[in-house]
Amino acid sequence: MPNSSSTHATMNATLEWDDNGQPVSSQFDDVYFSKVSGIEETRYVFLDHNKLQERFSQLHRAKTPNQTFVIGETGFGTGLNFLCAWQLFEQHAPATGQLHFISTEKYPLSTRDLKKALSLWPELATYSHLLLEAYMPACQGFHHLIFAEGRIRLTLLVGDALNTLPGIEAKVNAWFLDGFAPSKNPGMWQPGLFRTLAEKSAENATYATFTAARMVRNGLQQAGFSIEKTPGFGRKRHMICGQLQQMPEQAVPQAVWNQIPSHHSPDRSAVVIGGGLAGTSCARSLAERGWKVTLLERHPQLATEASGNPQGILYAKLSANNTPLSQLVLQGYSFTLNRLRQLEKQHPGLQHPCGVIQLCTSESITRRYQQLHYQLPDEVLQLLNKKQLSSIAGLPIEHNGLYFPEAGWVSPPSVCQALVDHPHITVKTGVAIDELIKTTNNWLLKSQEQPFMTANTVIIAGGLSSIQLPQLSHLPIKGIRGQVTRVKATEHSSKLGSVVCGEGYVAPAWQQAHTLGATFDFHSDDLSVSDADHERNLTMQSAWLPSFTQALDEGRCQIEGGKAGFRSTTPDYLPLVGPIVDRKVFLNDFAPLRKNRKHPFSKAPEFLSGLYITAGHGSRGLITCPLAGEILAAMINGDPSPVPQDILAHLNPVRYLVRGLSRNEPPATTTQPK
Repeated sequence: MPNSSSTHATMNATLEWDDNGQPVSSQFDDVYFSKVSGIEETRYVFLDHNKLQERFSQLHRAKTPNQTFVIGETGFGTGLNFLCAWQLFEQHAPATGQLHFISTEKYPLSTRDLKKALSLWPELATYSHLLLEAYMPACQGFHHLIFAEGRIRLTLLVGDALNTLPGIEAKVNAWFLDGFAPSKNPGMWQPGLFRTLAEKSAENATYATFTAARMVRNGLQQAGFSIEKTPGFGRKRHMICGQLQQMPEQAVPQAVWNQIPSHHSPDRSAVVIGGGLAGTSCARSLAERGWKVTLLERHPQLATEASGNPQGILYAKLSANNTPLSQLVLQGYSFTLNRLRQLEKQHPGLQHPCGVIQLCTSESITRRYQQLHYQLPDEVLQLLNKKQLSSIAGLPIEHNGLYFPEAGWVSPPSVCQALVDHPHITVKTGVAIDELIKTTNNWLLKSQEQPFMTANTVIIAGGLSSIQLPQLSHLPIKGIRGQVTRVKATEHSSKLGSVVCGEGYVAPAWQQAHTLGATFDFHSDDLSVSDADHERNLTMQSAWLPSFTQALDEGRCQIEGGKAGFRSTTPDYLPLVGPIVDRKVFLNDFAPLRKNRKHPFSKAPEFLSGLYITAGHGSRGLITCPLAGEILAAMINGDPSPVPQDILAHLNPVRYLVRGLSRNEPPATTTQPK
C-alpha cells in the first residue's frame, strides 16, 4: 500500500527562506515580493496604480446597489495582494459593495509555508487568519472561497494561467500582473495571456505590473492596452500600468446555447421554490449579494424530503479520469467545507468533521483509489491500509481504503435552517406552487389555482416535483427511492469515530443512534418505511463492516426508525443548474441540428426570462447544492462564475434538448414525476 509520503501529481511551491525570513521560489529562483517591503510594494504597484482607493469609494455611485468589483491576478503566491486589496476595500468601499478576487497559481504554497510567509505582516493578521482558515490543498481546478459573510469572494485557479484564465466567466475591472519576472518565468508571459486578459476585461479595465520588460509591453499593447511607464518600487527603475483602450472581438463560444442570458431585476428580489439543500443554498447565495429572497416550501417545514435525513455524509465520490462530474464534485466538496466553516461561526456544532473512510470494495475500485491517491494531496485524501483505518475508525476494519480527513457528517435539516438564517431571506412553508404564468414583466405564481404572488426572478429547486411545472416538464429528472435506518447505539458501537462507506454507509452515534444507509430502488414509488430495507441496510454493514454489526449486541440491534425519500437525478448524473429556455421555440430554431450536429448558429436561444433551476443533485446534494446555489446567484447577479465555462456547459439544462436534436430523436413527451 502507498503511504502518505508518496509523490503526488499536484505540486506545492518549493521554497527556500533567506536570512530575513522571506520566501524564495525554488521552481523559478525568484522572490515573491520586494526585499525592501513586500506590503508597500503591493500598495504602490497594484493598489495605487489601479487607483483602487478611489474606485472602491465610488462604488456607491453605481446604478445598481451591491456593485461587485472584480480583480484578476496572475500569481497568487503568498496571497499578499489579495489581503491588501481586501483591507483597502473594507476601509473605503461602501457597505453594499462586494469584491471578487480571481487569481491563478501554478504552484500553491502549502498551508505551513503560507502561514510562515503571512506572519511577516502582523498588520494583516486578521485577514491572514481568515485566509489560512479557508485555504485549501493544491488540487488542480477552481477553488471558490467566501469571506466576510459573502462580501469578499476569492476564486483561486490552480494550474497554468494559460490554461485556467481562458475558462473564467467574468469581466475583470482591474488586473494585477504579478507572476515571477519574465526572465525567470517566460512560460507565463505569452501573447495568449495578454489576449485572454483583454477578452476577460470589463470596459475601461486597468492593469498594473512590477515589470517593464519589452515582451510584456509589446504583448499588452498588441492586446489593446495602453502603456504607461512609471518609476518602479524600491530599487526597480520602472514599472508599467495602463488601461484597455479597445474592447477585443470576443471569442466565439463553442455553442450559442451556452451563453448566459443577461437578467435585470429592478427590485433585486427573487422567489425560490423548494426548501431543501438546493433551494436554501441558492437563497443564501442570493441574499449575500443583497437580494431579497422569499423561499417557498410546500411542506410544513424545511428539508422534509430528500434533504431530511438525520445524518448526511460529505461523500466525495471521485473519478480518476477527471470527468466533468468528478471536477464538479471536487470543487463542490471544497466549497461545501468552506461554507460549513462560515456557517459554524453563527451555528456552533453544525458540522462534525470526523473524517470519512471509503473502503476498497472491488479490484477496480482499488485501482481507482490508487490513481486518486497519486493525483490528489494527502490533505484531501489518503490511501491507507486496514490497520491504519481501524485506528482511525475506532472499530476493526477488514479492507484498505481512502480516508478523507476533512470530511464527516452534518444534519441536513440543520444546515438548511442555518442557510436561511439571513435578514434578507423570508421563509413561507405550507405553500405549494402548482402553476407559473409569464406576464409582461413578471411571473405569476399560483397555488391551488389561486394567485399567490408575482416575482421577476424565480428559481425552481423542488427536486422531483420541479417537472410538475409545464415550463420544466421536458427535463429528464427521475426519482430513485432510498431509505436510511436508525439503530440504537450501544456502548461498543459508540466507539465508531468516523463515517465508514462500503456498499452503504454508517455514521458515528448521534443522539444515541447511528444512521445506516442507503438503499437504491429504481422502480418503487412507495415512500413508506420498509422493514425489508432496514434489513438490507444492516446486511450491507454486516458484509463490509462486520465489527459494527457485532457491536450492536451481536445482531440483536434495536431499530429506532428510518426515512425514505426520492433522490432526484438525471441520465448523466450531473445536476441541472441554469436558465430555462422556451422549449417549443428552441426545438424550432435549432431544428437544423437534426441533420448537422455542427450546424453554425449565430442567434442565442430564447430563454424564459427570469426562470432558473437547480435540481437533479441525486445523492450528492451536500457536495453539489451549495456550489450550485453560488453558480446560480452569480449568474443571476451578473457576477463572475465560481466554476469554469466548460462546467457551466455541462450543467446547462438545455443540454438534453441539444442531444435530442443532434440524435434526431422525436420530440420527447413531457415527463411527469411518479
